[in-house]
Amino acid sequence: MQSVNKPPEGGWGWIVVFSTFLLHVVAIGLVKSLGVFFVEFREVFQESAGKTSLITSVFAATVNLCSPIASALSNLTSCRTVVMAGGVISAVGLGVSYFAQNIVHLIITIGLITGFGVSLMYSPSMIMVGKYFHKGHATANGIAISGTGVSMFVLSPLSQFLIDEYRWNGALLIFAGITLNGCVCGALLRPLHLEGAGKVEEAETENEEATDSSKTCEAVVLLCRRVVEMFDVTLLKSRQFLVYSLSFFGLMLGYSMSFPHLVSHAQGLGVEKTQAAFLLSILGIVETVARPVNGWLSDRLPVRKLYYYMVGCVGLGICNVAIPHSRTYAALVACMVFYGISSGIFYPLIAVLAKKYSGVSRIGGGLGWAFVFKGVAFLLGPPIAGKKHQQRTL
Repeated sequence: MQSVNKPPEGGWGWIVVFSTFLLHVVAIGLVKSLGVFFVEFREVFQESAGKTSLITSVFAATVNLCSPIASALSNLTSCRTVVMAGGVISAVGLGVSYFAQNIVHLIITIGLITGFGVSLMYSPSMIMVGKYFHKGHATANGIAISGTGVSMFVLSPLSQFLIDEYRWNGALLIFAGITLNGCVCGALLRPLHLEGAGKVEEAETENEEATDSSKTCEAVVLLCRRVVEMFDVTLLKSRQFLVYSLSFFGLMLGYSMSFPHLVSHAQGLGVEKTQAAFLLSILGIVETVARPVNGWLSDRLPVRKLYYYMVGCVGLGICNVAIPHSRTYAALVACMVFYGISSGIFYPLIAVLAKKYSGVSRIGGGLGWAFVFKGVAFLLGPPIAGKKHQQRTL
């Protein structure tokens, strides 16, 4: 493991960015492509929009709620090991989904198993980008997360094609094979240790073990203390970090409500399946361009990153109001373009602001807990939107 005093700002870091980009393409972008499967699941299992959307919401929630676990495991082993394990678990979850007989089965296999596997790939890869970059963190992060846009552009029409050719379960089996590429991406994450990362010193740990091992009560206290340190729970006592996390929760609550039901909403307006699925591709194209561009701009413009982030939040809110009132395909296309631009403004700064309010040495814990708030938002958002969507279509 390489040990440095400060982020190297490049070098192998660009390979890490490329690896994280590919992880967003093959695995993390899967949550948005599930919007194409949403219509198929409703037709096959004859379930309500609210219950069917639980697949997406549980998947997204698990990815984010398990982020502290992924961060803690990365501290115990390495980001490389955790990401590779996540690739295997994700593929198993999607593969077992082939045999699903009801929505509950899919909620467990896709929502929980695949979601946990993707979580093991998500947080550690983002942590590694933050370790390799500081001044250019927003730029590097923008490039890395633009893989989600590429995923939507490629996987959304591919999902519809595979569903038409091999049915929904055959398509999921193929996606299981694609997700295994996460293991290759994980192998590219060369470990990097930033000195002064706040880990417990070995000598201190050994002394504590020698003193407390004979006393059960004190051993339990020591164990609890280590768990708190491993999960960095003390971050939740920071007012700045807590306020940022709560605002992030509100942002993600709105963000999670639109794309799971977009294809269904478009088909309800008379748009054919292929065109409806292409809306996600349009969003993907715009996000692919907007995220790295805005990441680069935020690193260079004389504007506080927090204000830049807030502009994207306002834009997203406008889109969420406009989408349900859009009655033509052209209007939906316009919403997707504006949605992608807004997402491209705030998304590259999520990890940057989390690192700012938690500190470079605690970026793992900062991202982990921020993603917990995001996970709760994704757990609540799609079912609420699904219920409202069903009420509007009755």
